[in-house]
Amino acid sequence: MGPSDGNPVPPLGDDVVIDLRDGVTEHLLQQHQQEPTADDAIAVGTDLAHAEEVIDLRDARPPSGRPAELQPGHRMVTITGGDLWTQAEAFVYDIYRQVHYCDESPRHRVEELARWESNSRLHAVMDDADEVIGVVRTIFGPYDDLPVGQFERTDHTHPDPVCELSSLTVRTDVRSTGVIEHLYRAGWLDAFRAGSTTLVALIDDWLLDVFKGTYRLPFDIIGVGQEYMGSTPVPVAMPLQGPEYQVTADENPDFWAWTLEAVEPGEAARWQLPLLDAAHVGERS
Repeated sequence: MGPSDGNPVPPLGDDVVIDLRDGVTEHLLQQHQQEPTADDAIAVGTDLAHAEEVIDLRDARPPSGRPAELQPGHRMVTITGGDLWTQAEAFVYDIYRQVHYCDESPRHRVEELARWESNSRLHAVMDDADEVIGVVRTIFGPYDDLPVGQFERTDHTHPDPVCELSSLTVRTDVRSTGVIEHLYRAGWLDAFRAGSTTLVALIDDWLLDVFKGTYRLPFDIIGVGQEYMGSTPVPVAMPLQGPEYQVTADENPDFWAWTLEAVEPGEAARWQLPLLDAAHVGERS
């Protein structure tokens, strides 16, 4: 989470960060002063009045290419409890409260998600001052027992157990520095390694468009959107089956090569992940 002084994130003002969903999806971009790039499309939203404009900016849809490396002094950690868990929870809570996406809590955490703490892990990027600058949550279990299970489901082809990716929050000043992509990759790997069949999430339509159109990830809508913690997200799913990522490897090879760099020896073969000819990496990104 944030710093121990209780002010983990600088004041957001008009410029904000986005959450993958659990609630947070719409944050303000400085209105008409900055157009989001492919890097920060996943991290920055607009208010509802301008959400369509964000999608329009990506009509050409070039693939994302290779994400930026974490900055010097930044590191990825996985959190299962203790003081660091409290710190990371507070980081998410502070951002949620600033955009009014959760109720106030004397415990300085998002109480709407507290019931899933025992089957969750938090993945955080921290800086060299031991401050949290970005978080994502992985929640494991049967679909109906997760936050996504509160939404009407229309596609039942993904069997249990699944992993829900949620609470993706990043400090504004590190947007477009690769933090979002590193958090996503950590959650994706956690889901694969835990034996989940599918990665699920609650996201807004414009963000689904970015995942599919810019990153070329095999997400699909599997349920009906509804109002939830300040927005109207839809349930989506991405199979954790290697052959499903052939489209990513073919159309966004530099991003896929970067993804494979985090896979341990033997995992690519075990998961049947598509491999790349090194000669083709960089040609189409």
